[in-house]
Amino acid sequence: MSINTSCNSASDNVLNPNAVHVAFGVDTNYFRGMGVNITSIVKNNPDVVFIFHVFAFSITDDSRRRLQELEASHNISIIIHILHTDILSEFSQFPCFSQHPLGTFIRILIPNLMQGIAGKVLYLDADILCMGKIDELLPIEMNDCIAAVVHDELETTVKTQVAALHLQHHEYFNAGVMYIDVNNWVANDTQNKALTVLSTQELRFADQDALNAVLNGRAKYIDDKWNYRYHLVDFLSKGGTRLNVTKPFVFMHFTGPVKPWQSWCLHEARSIFVEYQSMSSWADMPLDPPKSVRELKLFSKFLIKQHRIVEGIGWHAKYLWLRFMNNVKKYT
Repeated sequence: MSINTSCNSASDNVLNPNAVHVAFGVDTNYFRGMGVNITSIVKNNPDVVFIFHVFAFSITDDSRRRLQELEASHNISIIIHILHTDILSEFSQFPCFSQHPLGTFIRILIPNLMQGIAGKVLYLDADILCMGKIDELLPIEMNDCIAAVVHDELETTVKTQVAALHLQHHEYFNAGVMYIDVNNWVANDTQNKALTVLSTQELRFADQDALNAVLNGRAKYIDDKWNYRYHLVDFLSKGGTRLNVTKPFVFMHFTGPVKPWQSWCLHEARSIFVEYQSMSSWADMPLDPPKSVRELKLFSKFLIKQHRIVEGIGWHAKYLWLRFMNNVKKYT
């Protein structure tokens, strides 16, 4: 069940059979990233007609306003689908259901909700920037495959998760980018199968593991350029500040705890993100400062690695103080 709303500034797009449908599943913390992601897609693909679908269990008035402004300023269609928790009622009986935040389930739900709206839908995580044209992706033939995807890290994640999930086909994908054949997804009963796996098994990567278990042998693997993972914390922890890219890419996926919309991301990626943000309806929003114990610790480490020793010591002191205060609250 969902509520669909749009300010319909580009209502003709919805009736265009050639429109490309792009879907996101987000919670409160990722609307900005998604909005800038949408902006980057539109700016790099001016000749493509897009319909963007935003799936969420809740949305603030501010986020709704900004999406409506983005829709109007770029002459695109953005349809907001507000989900209700009763869509998951069949699975709420499972003990481990309560261990996952609601946002974990959204990308599993999207294709069924898109049935009758689009034959194919491009699902994207919010922490992605588009830096090229997507025209080569769109004509990909699925045949009996359910989704076109990209391998995760072959020497680490793929190795461990193929073994952990006992996958018959020795392949494992990152679910941040999925070009989905909606009818094949529904015919395979993918939603119920994945939700069952997610609700009844101990999984390291939650919904991503569940989708890999269900789509094993039914996924079409495509070039890394469609989901080029860039783990910012790895580069920053070594003092790196410039993009270190070894091959062409279209979608850059900022995996890990450091995102380019954070003020303490001392990397070139932040400047690239800010450039796209300046063209979006989030242009006036300041970057996120470090807030948690983990973020303060990482920030102080990054500063020291970049030889900003005094600043690094200062932020490390803030980290120690916040950790101390959290321990005091925990035991009082």
